[in-house]
Amino acid sequence: MFLRDKSIAYFLIIANLILAIACTNNTKQVHQNSFCTFDVPVVDTLLISSDYGNFKQISNNTATTDFVILQEDDNTMFADINQVIDAFGKYFIIDTYGSRTVVSFDHNGKPLASYGKHGNAPDEYIYPWDVDVSVEYIYILDVSQRKLLRYNHIGDYIDSKKIPFESRGFILLNNNKILFNLEPLEDTNNYQLCITDSTLKPLKYMLCYPDKYVGGWVTNDVFLRNNNGISYYNSPADTIYRLDYDGNLVGKRLLSFANGTIDESAKLDFVGAEQQGKLTNGMHLLNNPFELPNGICVMEVTDYSNKGAYVVTLNPGKKLHRAEKFADHMSIYDVIVPCALSRNNQVISYLDRELAEKCYDFDMMPDSLVKALDEGNRLLVIHNIH
Repeated sequence: MFLRDKSIAYFLIIANLILAIACTNNTKQVHQNSFCTFDVPVVDTLLISSDYGNFKQISNNTATTDFVILQEDDNTMFADINQVIDAFGKYFIIDTYGSRTVVSFDHNGKPLASYGKHGNAPDEYIYPWDVDVSVEYIYILDVSQRKLLRYNHIGDYIDSKKIPFESRGFILLNNNKILFNLEPLEDTNNYQLCITDSTLKPLKYMLCYPDKYVGGWVTNDVFLRNNNGISYYNSPADTIYRLDYDGNLVGKRLLSFANGTIDESAKLDFVGAEQQGKLTNGMHLLNNPFELPNGICVMEVTDYSNKGAYVVTLNPGKKLHRAEKFADHMSIYDVIVPCALSRNNQVISYLDRELAEKCYDFDMMPDSLVKALDEGNRLLVIHNIH
C-alpha cells in the first residue's frame, strides 16, 4: 500500500547509501568469531499464493477489531508511519521520512512523549531507521550518522554511540548484547549479521551475503520477536532465519511461491533488475511475516505474474490461506499494512483519511472514528486473530 509505494520511491536512496559503504577494520578482525554457513536446519516451508484461498475458514478466526485514535499534540505530531512498536503499555510510532521523528502514545491513544528530533547534534538524528525498546530505554538507529541513540521513556536524552559498520536494523538481545543487520560490503567477509556488546564492540559475525549481492529493497522490521524467538528476514529472499535471544542461529524457514520467485538477478541487485526490466514475473515478500502463537502468519506479498500487492494470511498447520489484493474497494477491516505485532499477539495496522476513503465500508464506520479522521487524526486498527 502506501508503505510499499514509498519503499519503491526510496530504492535509489538506499542504493546511494550502499555505494557509500566502505570496509571497516572491525569487519576484517573477526575471522575467529564468525559464522558464515547456510547449513542451518530447516524448520518448515511456507507455501505462498496470491489466490483468494480459503477465505471463510481464516476470516472466521478473526474475533474482533478495535480502533485506537492517536490523539497527537504539538509534542507528538508525525507525518506518516513506517513502523509501530507495542511495548511496555505504549505504542511507539516511527516516522523515518516524513517528520523524521519517534513518538509514543498509551494504549488509549493519549500522547506521551517524543524521542529526539531531526538534526546533527549528539541527541539528534537524520533518519530514525529502526527502534527497539527495553524496560528502561528507547534505542534509535540513525543510518545517516551511523549511530545508536538512547533516551529514557519520558524522552530525556541519555547518550549515543557510533556504530562501527553500516546497519539498517537491530534488536536487543539478552545480557545487554545487540544484534545488527549489516549493509553489504565489497569485502571477502561480507556478513549479514553482527552481535555486539553494550558498547557496540563487535563480538560475532554471522551469515554471508551471496556473491555480488548489492541489495536495493527496503525491508521494514528485518528483526521481529515472536513466540519462537527472533525472525530475521531481508527481502527479497527465499529464507527466513530464526535466532534465540542470545543471538544463536537455530533454524530457517523456506519460502515457496506459487508463481515462482523473481529473477535471480533481482535478489542480488533489485534496483538494477528493475531498471533492466527483469521484474515481469514471480513473487517475493515485502516484509518480515508476523507470526502468531497459533502458527498463523501475516505478510505482504508482491506478485508480478498476477500483478498487484497482497496481504496473505497463512495457517500452515491447517493448510489454509487467504490473499487480499490492495484495491480501491477493500474493507477497512482488511487494511493491515503497515502492521506490527502487539505484546498480546494482535496484528496492528494503520488507517488515515486517504486510505479509509478507498474502502467500500468507510461510510459504515462509527461517527466518532470518521470525525477523528476528518480532524486529521490517524487510527491504529487492532486485529484479534485466534
